[in-house]
Amino acid sequence: NSLALARAGITRETPDPQGGTIVRFPDGTPTGVLIEPPAYAPVVALMPAMTHEQMVEGLRQACREYNASGIGTVRDPWVAREQVPVYQALWERSELTVRSRLMLAPMAATLEERMAIIEGFGVRSGFGDDLLKLWGLKFGLDGGAEGGALDEPYVNNPGYRGHLLWNPDDLLTIITFAVRRGWKIGTHAIGDRAVRTLLDVYEQVIQENPGLKPGTLVLEHGFLADARQRARAIRLGIPVTVQHPLLYTLGSVLLDGWGEQRTREIMPVRAWLEEGASLSAGTDHPVSSFNPGLSLWGMVTRGTLKAGIQGPEYAIDQYTAVQLYTVAGAQLNGESHRRGTLEPRRLADLVAFRSNPITCPIDDLPSLRPVFTMVGGRAVYDPEFLIRMTG
Repeated sequence: NSLALARAGITRETPDPQGGTIVRFPDGTPTGVLIEPPAYAPVVALMPAMTHEQMVEGLRQACREYNASGIGTVRDPWVAREQVPVYQALWERSELTVRSRLMLAPMAATLEERMAIIEGFGVRSGFGDDLLKLWGLKFGLDGGAEGGALDEPYVNNPGYRGHLLWNPDDLLTIITFAVRRGWKIGTHAIGDRAVRTLLDVYEQVIQENPGLKPGTLVLEHGFLADARQRARAIRLGIPVTVQHPLLYTLGSVLLDGWGEQRTREIMPVRAWLEEGASLSAGTDHPVSSFNPGLSLWGMVTRGTLKAGIQGPEYAIDQYTAVQLYTVAGAQLNGESHRRGTLEPRRLADLVAFRSNPITCPIDDLPSLRPVFTMVGGRAVYDPEFLIRMTG
């Protein structure tokens, strides 16, 4: 850690960057723990860049792993400009075996530069085909488990409430700029302060852009959304994405920082659904496991890796959990007329398991593995040659 910090120029005198924290020993010396991208960006910049072919091979391997877990579609929530050709290369080689919906991240130092990047894309949401398509743009309003913007202080750091990574007026400006050019927007917000701020921005965007298509603005995660903020999101027609593997993986960290009450309230799936929200489920890989069985188990049990059961009153049944992964996912992507259910004249995407994820014992869900996975009528995972022997 000390060598990396020295090479990155991070010293005792280095101030915390806006939106990030350099964790320090009592004498001010950095410990090596850097919270949020503004803090660790100087270290990341020192890492050797991957070649194009290395990234293509990495994506190819990721597709294999996804297919082997029964995944046929992903919504990639953070794609840099230089990564789009990687997807295209695999698509051109007919080796992209996962339907990919890309969320582009217009990263730059200033608001004006970000807007120029968006303008320079020259395309908008929906560009592509059934296999590879641009979903929209991705923004992040606050940090993660150690940087989420909270109304009340962290229990293990009474002087700290996390970070807002955007000035709300700037976020309003760039989202308005983007939606007027045909882009959908997904924005990361986990802390209650961030969720409220984001809904303030989204509400103003909707007011200033009458006729905005439903599903244009999406709340990603919404960890702490109380009844009032849930009602706002529902009234505004804002879809919400939830990822229980985040709570599963980060539960103990969240308990340490957010305390028991806030941790048990994270991603209240049942409350969202009972109140009428448009909800869909995912994993937020690579922050947490992409195993869909683990995600289903988590939504049904509210279990975590090291923090026990959190908020069992927000658990849902297996049937509903599977719906959030299939029907609801297609709806979020604007493709419910093409995918999400097995019907004539729809895309032939399916996964077969030896056990029914809707009726199997709950504790069998994390170890659930497919017999085969099919995307567009093509067997993309078929270790026992079941389809190839019969097809």
